Amino acid sequence: MHDLATIHSPGAADALLVEAAALRAQPQFDAAVIAYCAGLVRFREQTRPMSKLNANETRLRVIGYLLHLSAVSRQAGGDGGVSYGTLRDISAGEVSDRVLRTMLALLQLLGLVECWRSVSDRRVKYYRPSPRMLELARGMYANSAAALDCIEPAAERERRLARDPVFFNRMLVEAGRAHAVDPPASRMPDFIAFFGAREGAGAVSTRLLLGALTGSPVDSRAALARQFGLSKSQVADVIAAGVGLGYFSLDPTALPTPTPALRDHLTRWISIELAFMARHLRAEGPSSRHNDDTRRKHA
Repeated sequence: MHDLATIHSPGAADALLVEAAALRAQPQFDAAVIAYCAGLVRFREQTRPMSKLNANETRLRVIGYLLHLSAVSRQAGGDGGVSYGTLRDISAGEVSDRVLRTMLALLQLLGLVECWRSVSDRRVKYYRPSPRMLELARGMYANSAAALDCIEPAAERERRLARDPVFFNRMLVEAGRAHAVDPPASRMPDFIAFFGAREGAGAVSTRLLLGALTGSPVDSRAALARQFGLSKSQVADVIAAGVGLGYFSLDPTALPTPTPALRDHLTRWISIELAFMARHLRAEGPSSRHNDDTRRKHA
C-alpha cells in the first residue's frame, strides 16, 4: 500500500502530511495515539444506540456537513437552519439522495435535529442540529482535542471545546470549509476504504489497536459486537476483511490481533487527522466570512 506517496505528484509538498509527520516525531505522540483511541472507543460505546449513524464515513459526512452549514448560518447571525437542497448540493457525488434522506429521517427520529418548513414555500424543509446533537459533536471532536493536549497541553483545546461555544462554532465553520475543499481522507484512500467505509471497521480496528498499545486482553467477536452495538456477523465480516488486507491476524484461539500494518496505517491516519484538527482547534481564527468556498465547490 502506498497511499501517502501516491496521492500527490512527485515533488509536490503536501503541507498537511508535513504537519502530520512533525506530530509523529513528537515524543508525546504515542500518548496522543492512546488518548485518541481511548476517546474514540469511549465515544462509540456511549453512542451505541446510534451505531447506525456513525458506522461509516458516508453517514458521518452527512452529520459533518449539517453541523458545518448550521454553524456558518449562526456565525452570520442566522437561525442555524439548513435546507435539504443545500445539504444535497454540498454532498453531491459523496452521498446519495437515498442515504441523505434516510440519515435525516433517522436524525429526526432520534431527536438530533429540529425541522420545519419554509413559511413562503412549504416544499422547502429546513434542518438544524438539536442541542443534543451539538453535545454529541463536542464529544466526537474531544477525541482530537484530548490527543493534541498530550502534545501541546498549554493550548487547552479540550477545555476550550467544552466551555467556549464561540470556539466550538468557529471550529465547525473552519474545519467544515477546509474538509469540503480538501478532505484529509484523500491522503489514505485505500486505508479509509476499509477503516472509514466498512461498517464497524473503525470502531473494531481502534479497539484492537488500543488493546495492543495498553496490553489489555483481546476481545472476542461477541464482546466487540456488544461494545459497539454491532451484530456478530458485522464484526465477523470486519475481521475477515481485515485479515485479508493484512490488518489483523488470528491467534491460536481465532481471536483477532492488530498487525504491524494496522498499527502503521492507523497511527499515520491519526497523525493526519490530528494535524488537520490542530489547524482549526485554536484560540483565534480568521475573521468571520460567508461560506463562499464551500458553496463554490458544488456550484
